[in-house]
Amino acid sequence: MFCSARIWACVAVAVLLGACAPKTPPASPAPAGAAKPAAAGPGAGAAKGDRVIRVVRNVGSREGFQKHWDAWKAAFEKANPGWTMELVNVGDSAGTEFYQSRIASGDLPEVIQTWNLTKHLADNGHIVPLPDDYYTKFGLPLPTPYKGKRYATMGGLQVLGMAVNRKLWASIGVTEPPRNFDEFAAGLDKLAAQGARPLTYGAKDWCASVPLTFLLHANLYPYTTGDPEPDKPSFTLLRDQGKATFAADPVANRVLEKVIGLVGKYAGKGVLSDGYDEGKRDFYGGQSATWIMGCWIGGDLEPNNVSAEVAYWPLPSVEGRAPIFVTSSSMQTGWAITTSAVGEKQAKALAVCEALYDPAVYQLWLNGEAMLPTATKVAGVTGPKTEHVAAKGFVADMAANVKKYGTTRGGYRSLEDQWPQGFEDACMRLMQTVLTGEKDVPKLLGELDKAWDDARKSK
Repeated sequence: MFCSARIWACVAVAVLLGACAPKTPPASPAPAGAAKPAAAGPGAGAAKGDRVIRVVRNVGSREGFQKHWDAWKAAFEKANPGWTMELVNVGDSAGTEFYQSRIASGDLPEVIQTWNLTKHLADNGHIVPLPDDYYTKFGLPLPTPYKGKRYATMGGLQVLGMAVNRKLWASIGVTEPPRNFDEFAAGLDKLAAQGARPLTYGAKDWCASVPLTFLLHANLYPYTTGDPEPDKPSFTLLRDQGKATFAADPVANRVLEKVIGLVGKYAGKGVLSDGYDEGKRDFYGGQSATWIMGCWIGGDLEPNNVSAEVAYWPLPSVEGRAPIFVTSSSMQTGWAITTSAVGEKQAKALAVCEALYDPAVYQLWLNGEAMLPTATKVAGVTGPKTEHVAAKGFVADMAANVKKYGTTRGGYRSLEDQWPQGFEDACMRLMQTVLTGEKDVPKLLGELDKAWDDARKSK
């Protein structure tokens, strides 16, 4: 969850051992070039247990996340006798407020999920860099460095697209992803005409922003999977330089017009009081045909005993381009070691991060988030594994469509080329305003421009 956390949380988000699993590789020495550990203060280091590593994980109500945590903890403690991994559970959301309070009190846990806070945490000296061999040991692609350093663990390939009820879409003769947004909208019209509920949408919480943010990522930026090119500034950089605005950009105008039309027709009554949990209930229960949401929902199909056949399709373009999946997996948004890890604890915190790639742990990580693998040196792990019919079908369909349609970074380009922290919240509020009746696109995009500028000033 943007990823998530959420997406961010979405999104920002990240994800998911067994007694027979091969041993975790021995821990590397403390990261080269790491920031000098802070002296132990009140609530830090020894005060929290000499042989305890506190780890933030957004387990919340997710069964797959709990399984991943249990396996991760077991793998670390087996490889590091006498040491304990202690869960700091921040629930179903990102931990921004929690981190703010812990930073103020000088008591950050030793290992934390960073989500979209990596840049802020690095700039303010709260996390230490990881050595390159941390990534290469497990066959992970090196993430784009930030000021020459890399800070966060990397998971699998997490993609952003839309989940569809295969049976409902097939009933109107559509068995492949629509070629563009107009075809997609026409399909929703046909679904409505035959009495089906075309779209799952809730506006109570962060997921209100999802259709807008996903489509902005897919349409405002050129399709690319590589690192940013300095001579080709993105919309993000042009916006920061005052050379572009949402209000003046024709693509942003078209995206918002399309999204307003989408929710205006199909959001239904009461969506201002519906959120992510209500969305899961409706879509998993087969009550709607489409849910624009990250691939992590595939990890919930088995725990929720979903019987409906669910396919995962790329996002349709409003610009006449081919459909595409957006991925945030090139960003450093996983776990990082904080400066609370003093002395021997820093090496053990690194061992915690290495235990993520114990084969059984990594398998559960992929299972819980329905991610495709990117760590090529983890023995026996080739992708999410399940015998649950709906979950197995979802993974197979997603893998085939990713291969066919490809991925793009959208605005998730690098820590130096990304949206302002909290901008997705502004998109959420904008969509909530739309649902109260405001449909003046230039006015709404002007408010989005102001929110962008305000977020940059408050960093």
